[in-house]
Amino acid sequence: ERVCLAEADVVKVPADLDPAEVVSLVLPYMTAYQLLHRTAKVRPGETVLVHGAAGRVGIAILELGAQAGIRLIGTCAARDRAAVERLGALAIDYRDQDFVAYARALPEKGVDVVLDGIGGATSLRSFRTLRPSGRLVIFGHYATLAQGRKSWRGWVEWYAATATVALWALLTRNRQVLAYRMQKLHGAPRQWFPTSGRARALPVGGGPRNAEWYRHDFLALLKLLREDRIHPIIARRFPLADARRAHELLEESALLGKLVLVP
Repeated sequence: ERVCLAEADVVKVPADLDPAEVVSLVLPYMTAYQLLHRTAKVRPGETVLVHGAAGRVGIAILELGAQAGIRLIGTCAARDRAAVERLGALAIDYRDQDFVAYARALPEKGVDVVLDGIGGATSLRSFRTLRPSGRLVIFGHYATLAQGRKSWRGWVEWYAATATVALWALLTRNRQVLAYRMQKLHGAPRQWFPTSGRARALPVGGGPRNAEWYRHDFLALLKLLREDRIHPIIARRFPLADARRAHELLEESALLGKLVLVP
């Protein structure tokens, strides 16, 4: 019912916003916002390739990227192509289309930024799509999974590929490889405890390092939400008594959107 936090680590949330939508901003939209603006530092008119564009972070990147005035290309499965294109991105079926060939066939002979939440061999191929001064941002480890479980072989291959592409960037000098981790940017993560009642405060600081960045970015997202310019997808809402069922659904299916527990 209560939690003690430093005042500097919370942001007051307007009472007229949907709490489920607000809490859905915290990980996917915060990650997407900081990938675009803190790490890649995108500029209007640039071309950005997004891997896993139909995932939760991918969708957030597409929505926020449209607000930033950038051109978006997203890799996805064939069944998700229409959803990606509805968000204004050019969709590439990663099974049947070669994203490297597609990017290098563009008039600009490549893309300015690649946001890669998969890693491994995908990072190596993504680096080949970059134009001079391009930036590859690695922020995930999906390639380390085998049949939904962590794979030691996958981890070894992921680290080997990441080290290789980082060395490649050092040797070429005109392209960058960057890494993003929310915990590294803001310190150790904290638990989340949305509060009840009309006045709500969400803890958004992960510690003293760059706390002001975190507050600024979350307030920017709240502003976009109030202006109806971003639309977090809520798949299901459950009362706390059904928490077990929510966890079962996480394991059994890949529902589009967030599962939210409501007090």
